[in-house]
Amino acid sequence: MLSSVTRHLASRARLGARCFSDVSDRFEAAQTKLNTLTEDPGNMAKLKIYGLFKQANVGPCNIPKPGGFNFVAKAKFDAWKGLGDMSQDQAKEGYIAFVDDLAAGEAA
Repeated sequence: MLSSVTRHLASRARLGARCFSDVSDRFEAAQTKLNTLTEDPGNMAKLKIYGLFKQANVGPCNIPKPGGFNFVAKAKFDAWKGLGDMSQDQAKEGYIAFVDDLAAGEAA
């Protein structure tokens, strides 16, 4: 009985690792795809990409709010902070979907 439980847990651990690897692999592929786009997606899209990327790699925003006269840093902070407690995997999935949408729009 113990060996069947051990096998089951080992199987679930491999499945979890495969899922993690799949999301990470697709996230890396999306980063590569983003670098191949020929059209500028615009500042709002770039901020969304930045926020999702930071959330995916670091987690929830953990830096102090920048000063009011540093407009670029404040915009980046707001894009990241606005994602709240979104999980890193959710951020990766969002990043992947957004880059895919950008690439599809460019191909049309």
